Amino acid sequence: MTTAQRTSAVRIVLWAAVGLLVAVLLVPGSSAALLVALGRAVAALRALGHGTLAVDPGFALAMIVSAVTIPLPVLLRVVGRASRPDGARQRAVVACLVVLLLAAATAVHAVDQWDRFRDVALAGLVGVAIGMLVDAAVLAQERAARASVRSRRVAWTLAGVYGVVVVLVATSGSPVDGGIHPWLVRAIAAVQRLGAPGWLGYSAVEFTANILFFAPFGLFAVLLLGARRWWVGMLGGFLVSCAIETVQALFLPARFASVDDVIANSAGAVLGVLVGIVGLGRARQR
Repeated sequence: MTTAQRTSAVRIVLWAAVGLLVAVLLVPGSSAALLVALGRAVAALRALGHGTLAVDPGFALAMIVSAVTIPLPVLLRVVGRASRPDGARQRAVVACLVVLLLAAATAVHAVDQWDRFRDVALAGLVGVAIGMLVDAAVLAQERAARASVRSRRVAWTLAGVYGVVVVLVATSGSPVDGGIHPWLVRAIAAVQRLGAPGWLGYSAVEFTANILFFAPFGLFAVLLLGARRWWVGMLGGFLVSCAIETVQALFLPARFASVDDVIANSAGAVLGVLVGIVGLGRARQR
């Protein structure tokens, strides 16, 4: 596919998205129909395997909204005037405005308009933040091709410590959050009383913690192998997570093996790879 063809395809996608946004704004009941469609998508994903998207339904919908908005910054870089690397701030502003318009469109016909706007806007802005990281990693990949001697030395030291922690957490006979569960539940309830989204419950916190727990895996893989072998960190994170869940299912009856954990851990490895590529690129640039 040539550059012109790729640009045309991206423009078609963006215009389709704009058309959907206008329809949601103008057609009564369209936002409710969109949410119903997303709910059916969540139900279909839950039927794929044991524990798939077993999180709160609101959080599952928020994850889908974030996933949909992640490509926005990259699409804007392909077709927009802010296609230069120094146009990242402009792309971020435009993407955030699109998310806010989408949130307003879904809330305009809702009964609880503010809650709907807040939930969709927060999930969309998270997606834009991740999309900006993807955009930065794409731009930094070429100049971050090789890992330096210093990055390898630091990565080996930290990766050793991290590996020990992963093994201890994965093979623990009881859930690692057992001791803090009551305190965490009370903290989440307090945050919700302050106005946090309703989907920000225990399952959302646990899922996010799994993402953050595996982010160093992808980061260390890039620091050791370089940006051109980014796929090693992503694939390795997925395989290691599958191995951990298999061990828990077969040998640790007190632990609960879940497809959700594989999804969260793999997403964390991807996030760590992106951070590593951007970090190496900036180090090379300096």
